[in-house]
Amino acid sequence: MWKTEWIFCGIWLLAALWMLRCYLNRKHPLRSALFGMLSGAAALAAMHLYGGRIGAELPLNCFTAGVSLLLGVPGVTLLTVLLLL
Repeated sequence: MWKTEWIFCGIWLLAALWMLRCYLNRKHPLRSALFGMLSGAAALAAMHLYGGRIGAELPLNCFTAGVSLLLGVPGVTLLTVLLLL
């Protein structure tokens, strides 16, 4: 693998470990993880369908799906802000 691929995979691994730690510290970790993932997927779907009205239509691909499932609504918000910049 290229050096940039290692960096990219490392960032994803750190984000996944951070979210795993956050979910395991909750009272109901599985419920919290599922709610975070489903709300992120719903936010991504809403931004894909209705984001064109504000000029920030997010594409549906593996990267945006991964960010929305891993980070939830804050991840979709981050993607939207980065798209608008």
